[in-house]
Amino acid sequence: MAMIEFNDSQILGLDLDKHIALDAGAGTGKTTVMAERYVQHLITPEQRSRILLPNGPRKPLQGHGALRAPARERTELTEWQGLLPSEVVAITFTKKAAAELKSRIRARLEHTRYMPTGKSEGLFDPRIRRSGDIEMLLSSLDEAPISTIDAFLLQLVSPNIDLVSMNPSKAQISEVRSPLLIQETIHSAWRIRSNIDAIEAGVRADVGKFIESRNRLAILVGGQARAEVILTGMLTKSLFVEESKRAMKKRSQQKGTEWDQSKLLDTDVLLDMFLEPAGGIIDEFADNLHVRLNSWVDIILSEYDALVLNCETEQGTSTTRFNHLVDLARNSYPDDAKGKLQWVWLVALASTTYSTLLKNEMTFFPKGGLPQPNHCNGWMPGLFSKSKVKGITNSTKTAIFGEMQEIGAVMNNILSSKEGRLLRILGRSSFLLSPISHLPFMNSDCELRTQSINDELNDVAPIGKLSISKELQSTILSDLLVVHSGCQDIMKLKKSNEGVHDFDDIQRLAADLLLARCPDYVRDDYPPRVVEALDSLDEEPWLDLHILSALRLAEKYPKCYEDLQHRFTILQTIRRRFGAFIIDEYQDTNPAHFRLLSRLWGRRKHENGDPAPPPGPWDPTICIVGDMKQSIYRFRQAEVTVMQRTVENIKTVNRIEFSEPRLQHLRKQDHGRDPRPVGAGGEIGAFTNQHTAESGPQKSMPWQHISAAFEDSPKDFKQYIPVSQQRLENRNLGHIDLTSNFRTLHNLLETMNGIFNDVFDSRHHILPGDWHARAQDLRPLRDDKTEGTLEWLLPLQSSKASPLLDLLEPNDVFSDPSSKSIHLEHELIALRLQSLLTGKSTKLWSAKESKLVEIEAPKTRYLPKDITILVHSRKHIADLLRRLEARGIPVISDRQGELLKRPIVNALMSVLNLVAYPGSKFAAVSFARSPISGLDDNQIHKIFSAKKQSENWWPLIEQGITSERGKTLINHLSTLASKGAVHEIFDVVLDHSDLLMAYPDDTARQNAELWCSLIYDIGCEYGHEATEIHSHLQSLKGLENQGPQSQTVPSGGAVRIMTIHGAKGLESRVVVVSGLFHAGKSDSSLSTRNNVLVTPEVVAGRINPWASRDRPYDGLWEFAKNIDSAQRQAERRREFYVALTRVEDHLILVGSPNTNCIMDESSSKLTFKSKPSKNTMGAMLLDGLRGISHRNHITDSPWLLPNDTFDIALSPYQETLVKLDPFS
Repeated sequence: MAMIEFNDSQILGLDLDKHIALDAGAGTGKTTVMAERYVQHLITPEQRSRILLPNGPRKPLQGHGALRAPARERTELTEWQGLLPSEVVAITFTKKAAAELKSRIRARLEHTRYMPTGKSEGLFDPRIRRSGDIEMLLSSLDEAPISTIDAFLLQLVSPNIDLVSMNPSKAQISEVRSPLLIQETIHSAWRIRSNIDAIEAGVRADVGKFIESRNRLAILVGGQARAEVILTGMLTKSLFVEESKRAMKKRSQQKGTEWDQSKLLDTDVLLDMFLEPAGGIIDEFADNLHVRLNSWVDIILSEYDALVLNCETEQGTSTTRFNHLVDLARNSYPDDAKGKLQWVWLVALASTTYSTLLKNEMTFFPKGGLPQPNHCNGWMPGLFSKSKVKGITNSTKTAIFGEMQEIGAVMNNILSSKEGRLLRILGRSSFLLSPISHLPFMNSDCELRTQSINDELNDVAPIGKLSISKELQSTILSDLLVVHSGCQDIMKLKKSNEGVHDFDDIQRLAADLLLARCPDYVRDDYPPRVVEALDSLDEEPWLDLHILSALRLAEKYPKCYEDLQHRFTILQTIRRRFGAFIIDEYQDTNPAHFRLLSRLWGRRKHENGDPAPPPGPWDPTICIVGDMKQSIYRFRQAEVTVMQRTVENIKTVNRIEFSEPRLQHLRKQDHGRDPRPVGAGGEIGAFTNQHTAESGPQKSMPWQHISAAFEDSPKDFKQYIPVSQQRLENRNLGHIDLTSNFRTLHNLLETMNGIFNDVFDSRHHILPGDWHARAQDLRPLRDDKTEGTLEWLLPLQSSKASPLLDLLEPNDVFSDPSSKSIHLEHELIALRLQSLLTGKSTKLWSAKESKLVEIEAPKTRYLPKDITILVHSRKHIADLLRRLEARGIPVISDRQGELLKRPIVNALMSVLNLVAYPGSKFAAVSFARSPISGLDDNQIHKIFSAKKQSENWWPLIEQGITSERGKTLINHLSTLASKGAVHEIFDVVLDHSDLLMAYPDDTARQNAELWCSLIYDIGCEYGHEATEIHSHLQSLKGLENQGPQSQTVPSGGAVRIMTIHGAKGLESRVVVVSGLFHAGKSDSSLSTRNNVLVTPEVVAGRINPWASRDRPYDGLWEFAKNIDSAQRQAERRREFYVALTRVEDHLILVGSPNTNCIMDESSSKLTFKSKPSKNTMGAMLLDGLRGISHRNHITDSPWLLPNDTFDIALSPYQETLVKLDPFS
């Protein structure tokens, strides 16, 4: 087996003497590096973890046949010079990724030899001294902590469950049971009426407060049903709610106040939170705007009578926008940052129309003036437009309005900038929550003025616009948290009674075990100050300062002190087990997971004979692997900022450890260390084949240093292109960027680089923030000179015709006026893939020749298994499957939505219904109409016309069937039903009926098997009674998207359809990205449909006490919604990156901003209007192509807008007319 040749960047990632952050772009071979790093940890004697740390608790493998090699042929575990598999933790994002990583590690170890061999026979490594050592490592690998974070935490908790749980559970709750349990929990919460009810249900906190908060919440949100939606959203994100509570508690402590969920949160805490994103820019921004506003006011006041006084007389009021701005400029400019934030909003509010301000389509100080009466929303401008000014000369008027327009344009640019947008959003939220001004220059009946409401509500809604008072806002927040906490208690008792747990429970138990907080097991027994100290974990979670503080406070309480010391000792002992961590997909780590993992990085228990601990705060060697451009799991509370902070921490710790004298002999300035031996590894007589010499024998060395100062070289020759000084410094500090792509063909990758440079450009940032990814050019190093292909399928309708009346003739979807854009896309995909798979030539419209021109068929032949179709949602997968299958293309989807709505499942449900209720006519008709019975409409009508009712429809259906085979089947089913053999019935149906002939595809078969497995699990839990199983299935069906999903395993030889999230980490020769102009269109509405937003900073609930009225304005909701929207759009850009970078050879993009097009008569080009939603991937593509054209000065590019010039930065995309020649 030939060794994989690593490039320099990858080798830098193998350095075991420092902590490493691998910033790995798409297709750069990070999994290979991770597997090799893991192996090097196992077989390298000289590495940081072996020099600075003691051995872990090395227990020999036990049991007959554990090792075949005799003891003399293997090294004793206590004497093994490297780390053992049990001492190296490898965390992956999915079980599949964990299995793949373990497989690669095993394969690498299996090909390692302890004696010299030929290259084809394995890899000789002089560090392996005995023949049985590899077998020992391979045997230990089975129990190694290579798993997902949840599985790893469960592995930690299980041996210590008695320390953290009074009632240990027996099993993981099923995916089917979990949403039902949440539903039951909320129903239980509504039934509580007294203290006794609450105690029996499991509520542990103040019962009176719980009932009061629950009732008030139901009133505020507009009813019990709406409250259930909010609580369901919170219970499905319980850990994230805990994270928000932790953040709010910390903010309160910083303000010098103690807060818990039963208390009202200090409004200043929320105002500080609103200010935080703009804290660094608000003073300079507001001061600059204040100076300009004063100058603008000065100009107008110079001709006060003509411009202002006469206007006030005509408009009949002095409570005007202008006087409001004068007051802001002269009298009401705040000194503090929070006041300046609201001040900016108040300037913006007066200087443009309200409707355009909310849509972000405004112009501030239009023509240097203010909105005129017909656009002022009842708030008069108090300032004449130029045409209405009288009493001054034209020259004076022209001069004044010229200066006003000049300064107004400057203020418009200031307020319209990204910083201005951020400050307007934050200022509005702050003003709605706690206004600094009562707007004395706005009429009391103005439609822009809001009326504040509190928790004392009337049956009739107040008149005018409404806003939530700061007192009510704090009350809502407290009520949400109190009711959520009570529901958690109820659900906890239900799970305990059922003997089950979920991932959230394991995470909480792990936090208790690792003392990330005070364990619930002893929370009521410890003194309050000790509990408070344990709950105050530092921002550097690996430190134990909170535990030491708690121990000092516990000295007065011997039992508490002894118990806490015992728990601390166990934590330190657990830390001794691990010498290294390798964490994959770190960009998708949430703050809670980061906190738990980093608790294991702190100081371990020190015993006699142990070496001195490292100078830095981390004991084990840490390696994180990720790519901030591929962080697309925000719905799981993943935060890009977690990786950013950890990278900085790694740099800091490495900087501290550079002074460690015990590692100096392994270091070299501006170099990393490749731990793999060269030649004989410093010994005489044998040579390793892990490194390939260009010519002649190699020098024998135990390791070699690799320069960090140069870019990676191509495979066939060495080149020395220096990296920037910043990258060199990052590499020296352990931040290694992998930029050499081995996946995608060179020309395709270069094109995508150009698109992504624009996609991640800061000009697209709706709000500034640290959640934005930065572009990273990937260097093509795939050993293939073939050119890749990029296609864009534009589903357009050039003509429409009436649908055909003959049902036997297929309709042309491209001329059918009722066709939707998604149908056009799917039809075009099916046609293109059919052509691609059959090798037929394709025709393209040529504007030059004004006809369809045949293009040469691709020389590369593709198989169905080479093709992956990526969709942004599963809503329309059924239509795509149908169109592909109609053309004979084998296809399968990983998921197709709700399992209980699949056609084959509906047929099986009809059988179950009739078995459960043999006297139900509805059940009998449903069964008769299914493919199982084989009855036609006439036979069905005859059966159910002859008899209106029956206690048992089975014999009547049997009589109505004409075929002997059908009669035998129904008779057998009826017999099994009478005996209660529920599961045997479905075996017979699938084996002997025509059901699988009616639904012959592999997806239907897997859906049927999944459904049978589901009813068996329900039967095992609740009894194998048909009525009970049917009742539970009906409950699951009511859960809709939260219920069981249709999950299928793609079979070999078929086109795969999957979501972009499902395709993460995969690659395919041909990738089709569909729905470009749909993906992202509904992000904002989807995120707010539950009327609750849970962010890392706060929980925001949207209330509406009066269903007949618009919702009241809510400062906290506006803040959370806008920040969430900006982060969602940033994530959509990362999702676009993930979708495109799955491709190897052939990328097909599908979608159009407009399905209607015409043929331009003069040029014969396809012409259509383009104004895509700015949130969609299609908009990113158009802007990306526009950006490439702009950077490369392509004058005749169809993607440039008419006003684009090459010497000026691009403006936001506007509606334009696109003219294309597809053949060009």
